[in-house]
Amino acid sequence: MGENLGFQLMSVLLLAGVITKTGGSIPRPRLTGPSMAYVKSTVMFECKLSETLLPLTYELVKDSGEVLQTTDDSQGVQPITFSLRVNEKSEGQYYCRVRAKGQTITSHALNFEVVIPVRGTHLVSNPDPPVIYEGKGFTLSCRVSKGTHLAYIWYHNKHEVASSSSLHHLSGNMLTVDRATERHAGYYVCTATNKMGNFSRASSSLQVNVVVKKYLSAPTISFTLYHYGSGYHANVSCRSERGSPPVKFQLLLDGKDVPVQQEGSLEAWFTLPVNVGMDMGTLQCRAETDFQQLLSDPKDLEVVPVRRPSVAVEYLQTADYVVAAALLQCSINSGTFPLFSWTFNHSSLPSQGHSHAFTLHGKSLILTDINAGNSGYYSCRVRDSFNSNSSWLESEGVLVEQTDFKMPSVAVIAVAFCCFLLAIIVGGACCLLWSIKRERNQDGGNNQDVVLQEQTNTEADCTMLETGSEPQAEEMDTVVVEVEV
Repeated sequence: MGENLGFQLMSVLLLAGVITKTGGSIPRPRLTGPSMAYVKSTVMFECKLSETLLPLTYELVKDSGEVLQTTDDSQGVQPITFSLRVNEKSEGQYYCRVRAKGQTITSHALNFEVVIPVRGTHLVSNPDPPVIYEGKGFTLSCRVSKGTHLAYIWYHNKHEVASSSSLHHLSGNMLTVDRATERHAGYYVCTATNKMGNFSRASSSLQVNVVVKKYLSAPTISFTLYHYGSGYHANVSCRSERGSPPVKFQLLLDGKDVPVQQEGSLEAWFTLPVNVGMDMGTLQCRAETDFQQLLSDPKDLEVVPVRRPSVAVEYLQTADYVVAAALLQCSINSGTFPLFSWTFNHSSLPSQGHSHAFTLHGKSLILTDINAGNSGYYSCRVRDSFNSNSSWLESEGVLVEQTDFKMPSVAVIAVAFCCFLLAIIVGGACCLLWSIKRERNQDGGNNQDVVLQEQTNTEADCTMLETGSEPQAEEMDTVVVEVEV
């Protein structure tokens, strides 16, 4: 126990550079040399005193007291050189210790680092293999078999990842992506380097392919019809607009799996027999990956023959209400796979023309310039596209003709409206005045009736007075009755 305590105390005194004196003091030595070196190289340390004292003993000491080399100086040759063969255990703190005249003094520490050349660089991914879906994260670690004092350089698709960004986060020997997108997919390479002065060593990993999968979109289902042998068959397509292959497609008829499935890209095809005019059931398709399973919307597997069409016409006008073109649309009440054509005055219209154009697979006809040459009767014809032997069904013709009619402008409409409103106001005022005048006339007529009635009564009274002198009692009674009435 005492020996260990004494050794620790001596180590502390050496590190602190404390001088053990047995006589006069000597100056502190100074140790110089490289701060780092590659393993298996040879380095030189120099120890020097500011004064020359003889005789002297120089020691190269490592860490807490391990004496590596000892040199006696009886000639006063300075500086004293120590040669060191560097190995992996050479890293540490070095001191120069001088003994003279019974005294011991130690230099300040010199930190020395051993640089092991890098080799065996490789990438380790998490997850492994680096296959992820959008929105998930991944981490790449750059590791080496050997090497110290390393720096790391990252490459993504041969472009250097200089620093952390919104795409990548760099920390030490790790590259991290929190939420991956398509931009993060591709090949990654890591280069580990250790540099000492103008000399550097480098080791690069093999490239690692990071796969960022797209989530699968819900599949859509459609079918076309073709004639084979003695009957018709439906060519059913199941397709997803986005996603990462491989995708497995399964066809369902009335909710039951059809005993055929395909695996590969984003689209698959299936064949089923079909009877025209008969409902064959409801189709759906199921798309599967290692992470998702999605169903399409249902679709009836039924091929309905076409019926006689009809035509509607709409005139297209410019900003100043001048008729510039006409849009004719062919409508059918039924028909799964219709084929359209158009006639002008009972003659077929060519597929291309300078004054007309077809849209929506021929379902619509646009007359781009209405003139005397293309004015006339238009009709559309339709038949089943899957049956080349079927007859054309033709609509009634509609008349399209050139016209100079121009819709009134906004100003004209406004003036007309104001005139109409003014006419209503004037008419209303006239009606009101006429009504008032009529009421007044009715009141005047009633007054005249009263005057006439008074005059009549007066005349009657006078008559009574005249007849009252004659002895006619019965007439007098009659007059009296009339007056009371």
